[in-house]
Amino acid sequence: MNLKEKRLTKEGKKKRKIPKEISQEILKKIFKNLLIAVGITLYFIILNLAYSAMKPERLVEDIKVFAGVFLIVGIVLLERAYKKDNDSIAITGVEFLFLSLHSLSIMHIISLFHYDFKLYLLTSSYILSIYYVLKAIILYTKGRKEYLNSLSDISEIVKKEDPIKKEATKKEQTSQTKKSEKRGKKND
Repeated sequence: MNLKEKRLTKEGKKKRKIPKEISQEILKKIFKNLLIAVGITLYFIILNLAYSAMKPERLVEDIKVFAGVFLIVGIVLLERAYKKDNDSIAITGVEFLFLSLHSLSIMHIISLFHYDFKLYLLTSSYILSIYYVLKAIILYTKGRKEYLNSLSDISEIVKKEDPIKKEATKKEQTSQTKKSEKRGKKND
């Protein structure tokens, strides 16, 4: 590689590097989602421990309380998202509503399908943790792609605009009517 090619690759790498402010904003979103994943995993661990230490009736009541809390948090988040017109808050609200529904259905699904309580909660925590990790990866990829697209001016150059349709002006209309009148006289 000659000196010019090395310089061009260094400049390309500098352009691809995300500025610190944007990078911190993306990392903040990722951290929030991973924190929610850890919280949900802790919730399922607490339920597993409570299953060993409590009576089943008491555990069912505690699960209902947790489900009610998740339901209230989900509704509050949806209201806040509606007021701020923020999609990410709305998605988090829907996730809490789903967690509330899942919590309410735990005992029913276990008794209906004869699942092991601990195994079911462990599986649920794994699935939800995987979901949040995938969501974090998608947020990072999307944020990086948006930044790189903001650097590119191709979208501005290649804007697809509707073609302008010209309408006939009065001058053209009068000349067209005169021609049609002449044709009409010739036919007579």
